[in-house]
Amino acid sequence: MLQPIFSVEEQNVVAYESLGRIRDERGVLTVVPEFLDPTVSAHRMSEIDRVLLQVALQRIQNTNDQLFVNMSPDQVILEYEESRGNTLPIADIVKQYGIPLNQIVIEITEKSGSFGTDVLAAGVELLREQGFGIALDDVGSESSNLERLGAIKPDIIKIDLNILKKSIEKREYQSILEYLKQISLSIGSQLLFEGIESEKELYQAVSSGASLLQGYFLGRPQEYNEDKKIICDLVSPQLQKYHETKRKEVAKEIELEKLIKTKLMSLSLKTIQLDNRVIIDPHSFFKLDPAIKRVYVTDWQGTQVSPYYERTSDSGFVENMSFLQKNWSYMPFFYKHVKQVFRDEKNWQVSDPYWDKTLKKNVIVFSHVNEMGFSFFVDLVLEDSK
Repeated sequence: MLQPIFSVEEQNVVAYESLGRIRDERGVLTVVPEFLDPTVSAHRMSEIDRVLLQVALQRIQNTNDQLFVNMSPDQVILEYEESRGNTLPIADIVKQYGIPLNQIVIEITEKSGSFGTDVLAAGVELLREQGFGIALDDVGSESSNLERLGAIKPDIIKIDLNILKKSIEKREYQSILEYLKQISLSIGSQLLFEGIESEKELYQAVSSGASLLQGYFLGRPQEYNEDKKIICDLVSPQLQKYHETKRKEVAKEIELEKLIKTKLMSLSLKTIQLDNRVIIDPHSFFKLDPAIKRVYVTDWQGTQVSPYYERTSDSGFVENMSFLQKNWSYMPFFYKHVKQVFRDEKNWQVSDPYWDKTLKKNVIVFSHVNEMGFSFFVDLVLEDSK
């Protein structure tokens, strides 16, 4: 059976994953029994997979659709051991159907293998040299690891469906998705989110950087369907709604930033230096807007030189001395602040949102350098933060 894979970039079905499914006596699709048996050898699994591959190749023959084919780490090594000259067995099978090898994506499963990561990476490199695309399945599941991800450097990272589902309700899992998104950008991989079963999960996937989508919401495993219009008519309007929602969110964020910057520009950023400590007027900041929660000052190297002023009520705040001399340069917003100051030293700058564990809110940081060279940082919480 083949399950469609939708490209957000091309707004169309561009690939299918070959899934080992058979119909029981009632006509219900079930997984091939051997796939659920951990005692089945890599040789036997390869025999089954090669039969399924030939069935799938017949379906996509004379099309431009990519085909995703599952392969365990041990099967990758078996391909090398059974190779003849420079050609791998799977390459010989694909060539028989006149299909270019770059039309096939080898999806490395999350199963642990009998060999180390270095050996697996060498086997994957042979597949890549033949022309196959490489995907890494179920990234984020318990058995997957960053070492395998870094060693293989897949063309496509498939996100474990459980992380996608949990990320909708739990902030911690949203952070994991953001982390995987950054990894994919750093190694040049696409993100494929599988297991999408609802509109909400589709939105979460696209928001988390998905360029490829897969799941029952888009289409169930089937023999093969050349008519992709049904899926496009379903998904394209959903993506349009997503983009409209994001544009409204961006417009709202820009309006907030303009409002806060205007208020902050009205302040005089006076500082009084006493030895290694800097004194400011925190009350002038807190009365500007109730969403402002913290104010502090650092030197040019990011070392905090003022007390940490934290809001306690509508009009009250506390002076926290424990953060004096703490260096904040490791925070992602600090050197972005430095870069922005070089670009435009006259205006207040603003960071991207980040999750603050103490406030349990999304926070943006406004920053500015006064004439004495001290950096003012103002933490503001965003509405509707979970």
